[in-house]
Amino acid sequence: MNQHISGTLDEAAIKTFLENQSTGTLALADENDSYAIPVGFTFAPETEDFYFRLSYGVESRKRAYIETTERATFVVAAETESGWKSVVASGELEHRSTVENVDQVTPPDREYSDAEYELHIPFYHVFEAPSELLFTLVRLRTDELTGVAEATDV
Repeated sequence: MNQHISGTLDEAAIKTFLENQSTGTLALADENDSYAIPVGFTFAPETEDFYFRLSYGVESRKRAYIETTERATFVVAAETESGWKSVVASGELEHRSTVENVDQVTPPDREYSDAEYELHIPFYHVFEAPSELLFTLVRLRTDELTGVAEATDV
């Protein structure tokens, strides 16, 4: 009989898992209304922050929700060779720059600049893009990071 086993991921296992992933779901809120979107990301293991390259159309619902969200949640889940794993990150979102005006200087407190992180964010398209888009770099300043691994024991 198959038995499901689950356990928490330690910090090293979370970081290893995130290094091999490129998409997740960003959950936003406006009071009692929620909005979740699939996004590409890159992870900064030294700060545990996530970076997203987001596109905004003229009347972007995504941008409106980012501006009203006090605390965002980001979920990365995938089936691995050893079973399902998921990581949940929570924190505050902040706009860092637009693609047209990216800071190319490495901040003194970090090894990489925002621009360097942006270069490693995969493009993630769910539909045909409108002709007038603004791309921006958004950072999730993570203050809570947890992970779970689930496997089936045969």
